[in-house]
Amino acid sequence: MVSKIEKTDVHEAFIKIGKKIAGRRKSLRKKFPGVSKKLNINIEYLRYIEEGKVDKIPDHVPAKGFVKTYARMLNVDIENELNIVEQNSEIDQTKRNSNLSDKRNPKVNFFYFILIFIFLLSLLYLINLNHSKEKSDSNFFGINNKIDLIINKKIFS
Repeated sequence: MVSKIEKTDVHEAFIKIGKKIAGRRKSLRKKFPGVSKKLNINIEYLRYIEEGKVDKIPDHVPAKGFVKTYARMLNVDIENELNIVEQNSEIDQTKRNSNLSDKRNPKVNFFYFILIFIFLLSLLYLINLNHSKEKSDSNFFGINNKIDLIINKKIFS
């Protein structure tokens, strides 16, 4: 979730959040197993949150959501710290999106170009085939009409 916290502000914010949560949990005399069971969050993740080491939580785990849930359960106000985290994660997300658009694979682009080119070529072929068929049909019918006229003239004359 929070990949390699580089910004000291964000790291400090998570440390403050962890201290607040740890202090509140200890003052309420709650133990990790009970909190873990109630929140359905791994004990190891709860420890990481309290130590401010949220970057150690795997990327597929919604760490920020866990932090909010844990704080809400203990009735801890972490709004200010979360605002710092949110601001920096928005900046990081913007940077990641701009980097992704700059790093397009040229082989993939070439493949798409060839695919579109073949599609357009096929489309032109089908249009030309249909057009030539219409021409041949009209010539065929034109010949038939002339033959019909000749036959009709001989029969009725």
